[in-house]
Amino acid sequence: MLDKSLNYLIPNQVDDLKRLGNNKDAGYIVSNLALNNCNFLISFGMAENFSLEEDFIKLNKNNKIHIYDHTINFFYFIKRIYKSIKRLFYFKSSFKNIFSKIEDLRNYNKIQNNNRIKHFKEKIGHSRDSKVTSLLDTIRRTNEKDNIFLKSDIEGDEFKFLKDIDEQMDKIHLMVIEFHFLDKYRDEFKDIIIQLKKNFYLIHLHGNNYSNYCEDGLPKVLEITFINKKHYNVNKDKFNLSFPINNLDFPNIEHEKDLVFSFKI
Repeated sequence: MLDKSLNYLIPNQVDDLKRLGNNKDAGYIVSNLALNNCNFLISFGMAENFSLEEDFIKLNKNNKIHIYDHTINFFYFIKRIYKSIKRLFYFKSSFKNIFSKIEDLRNYNKIQNNNRIKHFKEKIGHSRDSKVTSLLDTIRRTNEKDNIFLKSDIEGDEFKFLKDIDEQMDKIHLMVIEFHFLDKYRDEFKDIIIQLKKNFYLIHLHGNNYSNYCEDGLPKVLEITFINKKHYNVNKDKFNLSFPINNLDFPNIEHEKDLVFSFKI
């Protein structure tokens, strides 16, 4: 049970939550209505699993995606395969593991060859930093009438790009942001959430079990879903208080226990 000082994180309850992506680390919870109104996904962070992006492109033949990840290329996947083969000789890998990494490479090639998906090998950050790509830069690469779904999993850099959110918030219908290092950046995290809630409803939380809990019981890594207040309404008197939600949330590490937490009003 979390302390009431964390009640600024209590999600508004909506009845159309669904999972986009797999039942592991790459899947996230979204509003089905907001999702279906979005035709453009801006995805910050790619790594080796992009099932959410694959699901989004299948939803509608007109949907498009821009992925931003400066750490991923063809050789990233080749290195993973090589390391898995090498570890096989030390009995620390398996043929199943090797074939899984080969399949990741195949899926990456599919994305690179899909004309509705573009991968920018660029680092995301704040607009005042000339060496990075800002949120504003990414939105300018979309069309004026595009409705945007923003997904971010970039290991702490979310605290940088979210400082630019106000200037383009109307175009963003749906957001899923994975916030990292909440044991270290708690004050900055709280300020960002309170600022975001002026224009977005917070509708879902999930703790990532790749990490554990802060001293006060809040997960150190939180996946948070938002929808834009300008475009969507919620019942302001209904809330979800306990997490994870059965049959909707799944552990990021599938064979370990999910992170459990709840609020009190």
